[in-house]
Order: sequence, then C-alpha cells, then structure tokens
Amino acid sequence: MGKIKVLSEDTVNQIAAGEVIERPASVVKELMENSLDAGADEIDVDVVKGGKKKIEVKDNGVGMSKKEVELAFKKHATSKIEDIEDLDHLNTLGFRGEALASIAAVSKVTVLTKTEDQIEGTKLVIHGGDMVESEDVGCAKGTSIRVEDLFYNTPARKKYLKRTNTELAHISEVVTRNAIVKSGVQFSLTHQGRELTFVPKSGSMLENIKAIYGKEIAKKMVKVSKDGEGFAVDGYVSKPEIDRSNRKHIFTYVNSRYVRNNLLKRGIVDGYGTLLKKGRYPLAFLDLDIDPEKIDVNVHPTKTKIRFLEEENVKEKVAGAIESALMDVNLVPTISREEKKVDTEKVMEKVDKDSSKFQSQLEMEEDPEVKESKLSYMRVVGILKDTYIVVETPSGMAVIDQHAAHERINYERLKKKVDDKIDSQKLVSPKTIELQPKEAAILRANEGLLSKLGFELDHFGKTTFRIRGVPVIFNEIQEKEILHSVLDELMDKKGTSLEERSEDMIKYMACHSSVTAGDKLSVSKARELLEELGKSENPYTCPHGRPTMVSFTENDMGKWFKRT
Repeated sequence: MGKIKVLSEDTVNQIAAGEVIERPASVVKELMENSLDAGADEIDVDVVKGGKKKIEVKDNGVGMSKKEVELAFKKHATSKIEDIEDLDHLNTLGFRGEALASIAAVSKVTVLTKTEDQIEGTKLVIHGGDMVESEDVGCAKGTSIRVEDLFYNTPARKKYLKRTNTELAHISEVVTRNAIVKSGVQFSLTHQGRELTFVPKSGSMLENIKAIYGKEIAKKMVKVSKDGEGFAVDGYVSKPEIDRSNRKHIFTYVNSRYVRNNLLKRGIVDGYGTLLKKGRYPLAFLDLDIDPEKIDVNVHPTKTKIRFLEEENVKEKVAGAIESALMDVNLVPTISREEKKVDTEKVMEKVDKDSSKFQSQLEMEEDPEVKESKLSYMRVVGILKDTYIVVETPSGMAVIDQHAAHERINYERLKKKVDDKIDSQKLVSPKTIELQPKEAAILRANEGLLSKLGFELDHFGKTTFRIRGVPVIFNEIQEKEILHSVLDELMDKKGTSLEERSEDMIKYMACHSSVTAGDKLSVSKARELLEELGKSENPYTCPHGRPTMVSFTENDMGKWFKRT
C-alpha cells in the first residue's frame, strides 16, 4: 500500500461526477429536473447518438443571470436549500447542487440563459469543469444547456456506455416518467432530427398516459384516489387484463418526484391480490403526497431512492387504495376486433389436464350474509364443450370459465373460514397413514396450519399418523391421497412464511375442489355457480389471476358478421 495523499481537485470532481452521472440518461434527468424547478412548462430534449455525442435540453423557465449561471456550475451551489434543516421540507426535484458541476466535469457544456427582465442573456462554455468562455448574447427567456462528448476526458467510463439504441431507451424512459406526472408541462424528445416523443400540456395524467401508451391502454386504466391524514394517493393502475412480465411499467412518485422504491411496488402488487397471475405485473402510475418530514430523500446522489419513516404503513395504504379502486369498477375483460394485442390464448387457457377430477361443491355451507350478485345482469344460455358457460348480457354476451369461476367461489369461502378453522368432516373410520420421514417432518412443522385447514390428525408413531377428519370441501376424495398431495405442496413452500404457506394452501385447496374443464354441469348448476360467483368480492379472476370470464359487445359481434 502506498503513502496516503490528498487527491487533486480534478480527480475528486471526476469521482464525484461518477456518483451522479452514470450515462447520458443521467444528464437528461438532472437537466430536466432543473428545468421543472425553474418553472418551465415547455421542455425540449434533443440528442445525437443516444446522447453520447450530444444532449441539449431547452426550457422556457425563469432563466439565470450571468452571476447565477457562473455560480451554478460550482460544486454544491444551489438555490434549493440553505441549511441541513431544509432537507426536511423539500418541494423541489433538485437540491444537492451537484448535478451541473458533475456534468461539466466530464463533458463540454454550452449554456444559453436569460431572465425575463434582462435585455441580453448569457453564454457560458465549460470544458471538463474549466470555464473557457462567458459573454453576453441575445437569446430567448429560459435556459438551454448543450452537453457534448460525454466522458471525453474519462475514457475508462466512456467505453462502458452501451449501444446507441440502449442509451436512447434509457433517455426515453426519463422523459416518459417526467411527462406522466407533470401534466401541466409540454415535453418533446428528438433523436438526430426525428421527433420520438411529444406530450402536450394536458392538465391530466390520464391524457398523458394516452399520449405515451396509446388510447387502448388508457381506456383500461382505473383511477386511484385516496386521501388520509398526512398521506394521499393519486394516479392510475391498469385493469388486470393488461399486465406485463416485469415491473418496468410501474412508475412511482413521491410528492411528484419519481422514485425507485421496492416497498411501493410491493404495495401496488399486493393491492391486486389474486387479480394477477404470479409473475405478472400491472401498469401503474401513482403519486404519493406525503409529509416531507416522514421521508428521507437524501439517501442516494441520484435522488431516485428514498426512505420512509413508516414503511409498512405506507405499503398498506397504497395496497388498500388500489384494492378499493379495483373493486369499484367492472373488471370483466372485453375482447374486441381492434384489440389485437390481447393475449387470447391466455384468456382462454384451459385448466391443467392432469388436475384431479373433483365433484362440484356448490352445496358447500352458505355464507349467512346475504349479498347482491354483481353479475345479476347475466343470463345463462348454455354450456360449451363442458368447459365454458355462455351467458347473455345487456350489451352482448360473455363466456365464463367454469373452473376459474368455481375456484374463485371456493377460495373466498375458505379464506373467510381459515382464521378460525375450515370445516372438517369426521371420518366414520379413521385412516392410518405411513409417511416418509421427510413428509412426517413437514407435517409436524405445519400441524397448526393443517388443523386450521380442516385436517384432524393424531400421532401414531414416528412416521405414522391417524386421519380423523378432512376438509369438508374434499368430502368425496380419498383421505390419504388428499394428505399426500397437501404435504407435497407444503414441501415446495419450505422457507416461506406461515402467512404465505396458508395463502398458497387455500389456493391449492380451492383449485383441487372445483369443477374442471370437462366436468359436466347442468344448466341449473351453471346458474347456481353464476349466482355464487356474483356474490364474490372479486368475481373477475380466479385466485391465481386467470380471468373467470371475457365479454363481447353486440357491436363486436356485428363487426364479426360485417353488420357494422
């Protein structure tokens, strides 16, 4: 190890720049946030070679005087805060005073800026952190910052930049996430003379979602709005029929600042409950209005990570707001001729052919609470392929997957009972079962859960047990087969929490006690099933997130037969 010495100012600045400026998109982010803080309502971003060659951000904000613009590129020079206490009351996007200094340290920067009351503006040129030109010029009110040859003086960093399209994709995301939440601002993104994004001032988040994602997606968004003491949630989430394989389309904001926060994303997914299949994620655009004193924004130099004072409380409130919003709308998916992007194979997916065939349990104990059916407007007209129930609706027709529908009914019934104990059926003659050592260990570790699920078991030796009762929902299945199957499922859930195991087992039981594709239902039983489905809290998906039904409007059918 060499002797300790103080690094040169240039080296320090380049290291510090690396904490804030990781790629061209980082430059765009910082410059756009400064434009927004300056009160701009028009922001234009123009880039060349994915920002590697040139980035220019123009705004019509308040602009800067000559003295201010020269100070702005000094490290930790900022108009946003004066002392440490101000961090607890931030209402600006930028505040550290690092961005401009960091950008200038690793690029060639040209600034044009003018305030409204100035006759002339200022042109400032900085290369690698050194000012090379400062003069008075004629220019429009606002600020234009051109950043060229990013990382020209740090070749080790420059070589890690990705291909042009990759860097451009990151820039596009930065523009998109700002445009969605800042509906009072016009945004544009141009790459090498070609306009890629234009989002006009609309005053509506939904209109901006439409401008970016298209009208078909916007039509499938659900408004989320919930106020509480010191906390409010506002924004939009997609209906369950619109989902993605990753979380990239979940945009979360706190006090209109874009943040990356896994806790918020978990809250959003939790709010869907069983409306989404495992591994599928919604489109979501949520802005949380929260007391600045209850968050820490000074966690990371890029300012995209924050910490909440009451994390679990925030997550639960977000989940609750989404659940309430989704339960207030009709979530029956509609398949129309124009919606070519809808995954019809997923919608019409049949249940696994290897599932055991259980008899209908529609006669299971009724919930004493009398509920009005959400689906009372539907009328059963027939059954197709012993799999789908065909119904007439005021606007057309719908097709219901009998297994998914019955699974939802059974899931909600079991869910309500599990906190106490799911009903058991006593066996006239208790059955003795010999387990493998591993199975016996799993059973012992989950005795409390199995009891809540409706199994009544006695120890009868090291690996021998006696079955005295089984969940009533399985009343026509071999007792030993049930227990072996349940233990197999529990083995797959090793390492998960008791709450997760309980949820997974309820889903398993609901699935394996429901009618399946191929089971014959009479029309009267189909009507009973529809009635019970309509009384569910969520009649629109099975517990695993598959849709229970899809609908077709009369207009859709008219188009099929070329009537319209």
